[in-house]
Amino acid sequence: MTETLAPRTANVPVTSPTDALYDQIEQEFEAIKTRHRQQLGEADIAYIRSIRRNSRIAEVAGRGLLWLGRGPLSFVAGTGLVWLHRNLEAIEIGHNVLHGQYDYFPEIPEFHSHNFKWKAPIDEEAWRREHNAMHHVHTNVYEKDPDLNHGILRTNDKTPWNPSHRFQVPMYLLAAYPTMLYRFNAQNLGFSQEYRAENFPLGNEGYAMVDTGGASVAEREKRHLRSIMRVMVKEYGVFPALAALTGRSPLRVLAGNAIADVVNNYWIGLTIQATHFTEPLQPEDAIDHKGRWYLSQLESSVNFKGSRRMSILWGHLNYQIEHHLFPDIPSHRYPDMAKEVKAVCAKHGITYKCNPSWGKAIRNYVKVLWKYSFPNPAGENHA
Repeated sequence: MTETLAPRTANVPVTSPTDALYDQIEQEFEAIKTRHRQQLGEADIAYIRSIRRNSRIAEVAGRGLLWLGRGPLSFVAGTGLVWLHRNLEAIEIGHNVLHGQYDYFPEIPEFHSHNFKWKAPIDEEAWRREHNAMHHVHTNVYEKDPDLNHGILRTNDKTPWNPSHRFQVPMYLLAAYPTMLYRFNAQNLGFSQEYRAENFPLGNEGYAMVDTGGASVAEREKRHLRSIMRVMVKEYGVFPALAALTGRSPLRVLAGNAIADVVNNYWIGLTIQATHFTEPLQPEDAIDHKGRWYLSQLESSVNFKGSRRMSILWGHLNYQIEHHLFPDIPSHRYPDMAKEVKAVCAKHGITYKCNPSWGKAIRNYVKVLWKYSFPNPAGENHA
């Protein structure tokens, strides 16, 4: 008879799971991972090469329309294609490559995680340290997962409340998300924790501390500037200047690039946030058993439905569950892996969280953000 797990609520542990059950969960998810690793080959190489090729085509077409086109239709089409290029490079290529999803293939060293230069304003080394080594290991663990309460966010009732949290919904929706990619360095390079230490009454209590690798403030600022300038110089300097030098409208090019940039930041910010379900918090010792760790990943993530084509534009992060279970497997395999993951969950009575749409996922996340914008009700003790 298969042992099942009782449903969970925030901060309530699983009902008496046994080591044998954890062992079984580990074996079944390891089997899924091994099976797909053994299938890796030419199809995966062809996939990532095709995404890069399509990204370049979109860039050339989009910039050409902004540069040489006339009228609103060519402006809208050009801006859309530039956004497509920026989006593919940031999330389906960059994010997944830096997880090591294509490190298996000597044929494509340009897509190996430690060789890759991200076409996004993010320092690669700091991102790998914060995202891969902390967030994906200690997901939703209080004061261990820096993505749980990134920046100044409060997303659980254990984190101390302060008056700035009252404004976190408009602050993030109207200011942070339009520039989301430019803000990752603040988290990854340790600037956010330095800000909290100086400005929050309890400093970094309730927030995970990022390892900065011993780099000085000056060195980290230099790395931050280098990563954002490689994008800003191109988008807001080189291309508008080329338009001006050839008698075209630099304002048209500048506006198109800026709109594409803002939309791309919103798109990626809301995709990421809507799939990191912040309740329940996970136990720190979940990492002590791989089966228990797999369970913690299932409880910390939520998917939303979408077509395979749209999944590319979301970086396949609408399959956030599969991404957290198997972060170094090429993302285009997640829709097929999801079927196997669902079967394991059904077998053991584990809830497989999936929103019916992206809009519903966003609404649910904003509700969490709103809920924790305010102090805990009087008398509640969540320590």
